Parts: sequence; structure tokens; C-alpha cells
Amino acid sequence: MSIWRLIRKEIAYNRGNFAIGLACIAVALACVVGAVTLLAAHDLRTEQIIAEKERETREQMARLEDDYRLMMREMGYNVLILHKDQSLEELRMKGFPSTYMPVDYVFKISTGGIKNLNHLFPILQHRTHWPEKDREIMVCGVMGQVPNFAKPQFLTAEGQYRDPIRETIPEGTIEVGHDIAAGAGLSKGDTVTLKGETFTVHRVHPRKGNEDDVTVWCGLEHAQRWFDAEGKINGILALECVCNFESFGLVEKEVRKLLPDTQVMEFGTILRARFEARARAAELHKDAVAAELAYRARLGEQRQGLVRVLIPTVLLGAGVWIFFLILGNVKERRGEIAILRAVGAGQWKIMGIFLVKAALMGLVGAVIGYLLGLFAGAAWEGIPFWSRQIGGLFSPGLAGVVLVGAPVLAVIAGWVPAKKAAQLDPADILREE
Repeated sequence: MSIWRLIRKEIAYNRGNFAIGLACIAVALACVVGAVTLLAAHDLRTEQIIAEKERETREQMARLEDDYRLMMREMGYNVLILHKDQSLEELRMKGFPSTYMPVDYVFKISTGGIKNLNHLFPILQHRTHWPEKDREIMVCGVMGQVPNFAKPQFLTAEGQYRDPIRETIPEGTIEVGHDIAAGAGLSKGDTVTLKGETFTVHRVHPRKGNEDDVTVWCGLEHAQRWFDAEGKINGILALECVCNFESFGLVEKEVRKLLPDTQVMEFGTILRARFEARARAAELHKDAVAAELAYRARLGEQRQGLVRVLIPTVLLGAGVWIFFLILGNVKERRGEIAILRAVGAGQWKIMGIFLVKAALMGLVGAVIGYLLGLFAGAAWEGIPFWSRQIGGLFSPGLAGVVLVGAPVLAVIAGWVPAKKAAQLDPADILREE
């Protein structure tokens, strides 16, 4: 009778013993593979979490940037472009520029490719007497915002701002500051005469606590006519976007390159406040990612420590269990072993029956244990069985070690009982039986 037939009969006769050994190896290897897979899945999930955090950070920073843009609009313009001959001391004393420049300058800027400027707003300011109301006012002639074509993301298909800081004043209307409206008894919709021309009050501005409270806004052509400044303006307001405060001052160089006879006033306090707020938000997001990395690193170290203890423990336990299973099997089959020896079976054939059986236990248990460990380790880290990421956790190297190592471990564990079985004296056993 061939050794393979003997092995099949041995397994068939004692299925329970074989199943227990197979289950022992499968569970032990599932623990080993599961632990190794858990570490790999941990690293994979860490990469995914960090990538997700970084994506969320980019999205939040984009939303934050948009929020800051809206807040900056509420805070007002932060750049004033003047003629180079305009005295800043005189400007502060009078409250308005007295040196004119061509209105075409704003169009040169709008088509000049300066990307850090937005919401260009040409003005003609002049302090004057309102004869019909007998009060001093600041007149500000405006023509609406001129689009900067270097910022197409803020423009409509028609080349106008999607969300302008200031709407264009309708023809035949004026806008009035809070203190002027209160002192003159004006409300929205009232008809009023200014410089001999009749207007409708389009809007009354809320109190701002600055020069705007005593300002009347009108169409640019009216102010040009009243102050003999046809085709002229005395300032261009704009909103500067500074994401890196070190770039503060760059706009002035760009504007001066386009318009050499101008000067640029940048309101640094507003710009710095915006930049520092943005930088703090970015730092918070960076800290959040760093904290997540530190947490994952600590968790990974804890799991590595567990694996270093778990693997030798379960392998030793599996080896001891197989040893006692085969030893018990040898004791149960002493009679059959004696008969085989009596009919001429050699020691190596007797050992082969038990060792091949042990190797088969190891091989089948390795296949089952590897699959169980792979899915268990992935599931522990929250990776579904049907996910494509399972394929990334499959390790051919680990699979090879398990498929080769498990049978070897089983053979080593069963070597002593198998050798003992082969060395039994058939005469003594048959006499006892």
C-alpha cells in the first residue's frame, strides 16, 4: 500500500484530529497575517487620512480665501492710486486729492495684466459748498467699477464684475452719506437739487464714522463738469490681494511700470490683518494634520509592539498544539503502527505518514489563515472586503512565507511524535495488545 493511500486513510479515519490541527494552524496564521495586514492597512489608511485632510485643508483655505475676499470688500479698498505730484500731506489736510490725471489711466491698469489688483474704481473727489442745502460736502464723482481683465474668475461673460463692491449709480441719481442725509432731512427716493441739477436719492449710506458720512456720490461726468475736470479723475481705488505679505509693495512697482507718473498708497494695516488671519488659519490646518499624524504614529507604535509579542506567542502555541495532537494520534494508532512495522513498513514510511499529514494541515491551514487574516486586518482598520484597497494589502512575499512556513512549522512540531512512532517495537506493542 502506497504512503499516499495510507495518509488518506489516516486522515479519513481521524477527521476530527485533522480538523482540529488545521483549525489551530489557521487561527494562528490568521492572527499573524491579520496583525501584519493591520499594520499595512494602518499605513494605507494613514496616507488616505492625511490626503483627505490635505484636500479638506485646500478646500477650507479656498473657502477661507473667498471669505476674506468678502470681508475685505466690507472693509473697503486698500489701495489708492494718485498722480505722482500729489502731496500726501496736502491730501491728509484737505481730505481729497487736488492733482488730476487722465481717466484713461484706469483702463490702462485694467488691461495691464496686474493680477494683485481687483475692483478698480476711478473717482473724482472735491470738497465743495451745496448751495441748495447751504452746507459743506464732499462730492465724489464715480463711473462704476472698471473690470481688471487679469482677474477673469471674477468677471461675467460680458466682462463685468459678478459681485462688485459698489454698484454703478443710476443716471440722474445720487447717493448720500449718513450725516448729510440726517442734516438735510433726506431719504431714499427724495428729489433734490445739487449745483442746479435735479437728482433722485438712490441710496442713503449707513453711518461709517469717516469721510463717507459727509459725502455725496454722483455720476463722474457731473463732477467733471462742476469742477472743470473733463476727462479727468484724481484717484483710483482698488482692492489688493496679498497672500504673502512679503509681496507688499509689488503692486506699486507694477503700477509705476504701466503709469510712471503715478504713486500708490497701500493701506498696510488692512493688508497685514488679512494676511496674518489667513496665515493663522493655515497654521491651524497644518497643526491639525500634524496632530493626526502624531496620533496615527502613536497608534502604529502600539500595534507594532502588540505584533512583536503576538506573532511568536501564537506560533509557539500552534506548534505545541500540533505536537500534542500528533502525539495523541500516535498513542491512539499504536496497534496499526505495529502491524505496519510487522509487514515490513520502514521507519521513514511511518514517520512520513504523520509528517505529511502535519504538512497538509499546515498547507491548508495556511491558505485559510492567510485569507482570514487579510480580511480581518483590513476590516479592523475600516477597509471593506469588496474595496479595491484589499488588493493593495495583498503581499505576495507574506503569502509565500505563510504557505511555506506553515507546513514547515507543522512538520517541525510533529517531528518528535512521528519519530517516536517510527521507533516503536512492534513485538512489544502486539504483545500488549
